[in-house]
Amino acid sequence: MQESLPEFEALAHPIRIGLVADTHRRNPDRGLPKALLDGLDGCDLIFHAGDISERWVLEMLEEVAPVRAVVGNNDSFELLKSMPEECYFVSGSYRIGLLHGYSDMAKRATTAKVWTLERMRGVVDCAVYGHSHQPEVTEREGLLMVNPGSPTDFRWARGPTYGIMEVGETIQARLIEL
Repeated sequence: MQESLPEFEALAHPIRIGLVADTHRRNPDRGLPKALLDGLDGCDLIFHAGDISERWVLEMLEEVAPVRAVVGNNDSFELLKSMPEECYFVSGSYRIGLLHGYSDMAKRATTAKVWTLERMRGVVDCAVYGHSHQPEVTEREGLLMVNPGSPTDFRWARGPTYGIMEVGETIQARLIEL
């Protein structure tokens, strides 16, 4: 039996979307970096690609712009039971997918990048994902793949990052170092 196509949420067009992943913030006293919040100011929407940790992170981002988020493998039980693993959007003629890049299937099979390519190729034009903490904007097999890295827990990257994506006549994504 063939898997049915996902439901796509219609977004404004053109649109400016802030891209965040892997914040890993449990303690609200730590907050989010002011430079991140300032950099997201002016976005129409924010995507969070999972590993949020606690709901207060989303609430803090929502003070800047509306947020769409997916669950990651390090999120609280509350988030795990209330958030989707994948979301799909359409802006103009462009289809966009949002996922963390990790699932029970992916952990047996591959990396976040390869899992995202397998899940999103042929379904969307652009996939936003996280999990690896490795910021990257690349095109693979006709799929624009954007990993904004992490603004708070950069691990294997040079430093903390997030992204901005603009969808208009084209899709343009760029990474921003904090």
